[in-house]
Amino acid sequence: MVILNFFTEKVQKYHAKKLNEALQKLKFHQELKKRLENEIKIIGDESKINLEKEIGKQNEIIAIWKKNIEKINEQLAKLKK
Repeated sequence: MVILNFFTEKVQKYHAKKLNEALQKLKFHQELKKRLENEIKIIGDESKINLEKEIGKQNEIIAIWKKNIEKINEQLAKLKK
């Protein structure tokens, strides 16, 4: 039982670390998206197209990280049962 608890704790720590990393990356991409949206308001029409494409990419990345965070949370919930 002690060995099982040891491995369970290690796995929980690993998932907690991965969750923290995923949250940091999500925050980074959300802030980048906001910055790009603010730049669109300031600049001319020519650059808007490129920025809109970049914002679209950031939306995709944000969605991916949200899914990753959900999966990590599910795995942590399973371990706590």
